[in-house]
Amino acid sequence: MKETARVAADLIKLLQREGFTIQRYDSVTTSSIYLKLDYGVCNSVRIGDHKGKKQYKYRYNVDIGRKQINRHKTPEGWQRWYYPETALRNLLQDVVKERQLLKNKQGEEHYRLLMAQRELEGRGTKGFWQSATLVDPNEEGGSDVTNYAINDKAKAALNRLTSLPGMHAIKEQVDEMVHFSRVAALRKKNNLKTTMQSNHMIFTGNPGTGKTTAARLIGEAFAEIGLLKRADKKEIPFVEIHQSAIAAPHVGEAERALVAKFKEARGGVLFIDEAYAFTPSEKSSHNQADTVIATMVQCIEDMRDEVVVIAAGYPKDMAKFIKTNPGLASRFPTTIHFPDYPVQELVQIGFQMCIDQEYQPDNSYLDALASVLWIEKGKPNFGNARTVRNQVERSIRRQSMRVSQMQNPTRKDLATLTAVDLVHSVEGVKVTEVDILHRMIKEAQARIFALDLIGINQKPN
Repeated sequence: MKETARVAADLIKLLQREGFTIQRYDSVTTSSIYLKLDYGVCNSVRIGDHKGKKQYKYRYNVDIGRKQINRHKTPEGWQRWYYPETALRNLLQDVVKERQLLKNKQGEEHYRLLMAQRELEGRGTKGFWQSATLVDPNEEGGSDVTNYAINDKAKAALNRLTSLPGMHAIKEQVDEMVHFSRVAALRKKNNLKTTMQSNHMIFTGNPGTGKTTAARLIGEAFAEIGLLKRADKKEIPFVEIHQSAIAAPHVGEAERALVAKFKEARGGVLFIDEAYAFTPSEKSSHNQADTVIATMVQCIEDMRDEVVVIAAGYPKDMAKFIKTNPGLASRFPTTIHFPDYPVQELVQIGFQMCIDQEYQPDNSYLDALASVLWIEKGKPNFGNARTVRNQVERSIRRQSMRVSQMQNPTRKDLATLTAVDLVHSVEGVKVTEVDILHRMIKEAQARIFALDLIGINQKPN
């Protein structure tokens, strides 16, 4: 059994480096270990010191003690391949090739959606896969930041952050901060000079681009890693404030309210949404606004080891906010922009929202959702993921009305979302989508023509 576990660990490391999602089941009756890859979209792997049961259709089998690779087709017509434990890289090449063929055939996006669908279907699976555990992406190997001595909660927060669409840039920033803190701790231990690091950040972007979600996960990760001082191990605070909730008519009240919010956020995150609203305006007193921002700067300095402050808003407005006080720029050294999601990623977000609530959108629903989002994207004040959530929630309400008309709805009926739950007429929506796309193309062509004219006019004679 020890040899089987060692081989499984070696194979898991190889599979993780290729980005596979792995579920593991250790048999209680034999020495075999089973690995399900990408929730079963790819073929599974069996590792053991015997040939395994003939009725199990595992394409990839690692037989400890085998002398050579053997690939053959069973009388039932499916492939069954055997590898010695010394040929794990050959097995890896075959698995990667299989996955690439599937992605070439179905497309990268559909492959990810199929993974999510299989994951949902697997929740109700009976048998030994029901007892399988999801292997932590950083548990067996690799050089990711989460290899450091951090607990499962921090790993989970960082993994959730990484899994969110469009979060690659912020994950890189978080990695840098954690690496810096670890090296700083090692330098201090070895009596070398260390530099204080500010973990406060500016998030810029339109509504619904994931700023609040990212801020919450960063707070969880930082607190669990130890970048924030915590008096106890209770729930990590996430305090969200708006200028409207701090504003007060009497002198000193707004400052006291702000200080109270900082204290409430100790050990976690203070998320200042629409932070630019704190800057002086025609409706507010310049002196009062300046005093509130000065109090903010002082609290950030006094509690720099206890609170991560994340200020969010539109890019241009946040640039003005930073300029209102000389101390803000140095205390917010990191700015991360959250761009609007492309429609493809918005559909992925919508799919995940459905899966999280144990609904299964079919292809007609996802296609209709893409059309609706192209239409909505052309409207002012488009809300990105917020718009998607509104559409999904509306679909669930309409699905409830549709299913309630059935006499004996099945489990599949109760879980399935179709295009009729989203739109009255699929064809009508597609016609509108085409009209909007044509308009966008014309606008883009007009802009390109204008830029060409500018370029021509600016050429020297």
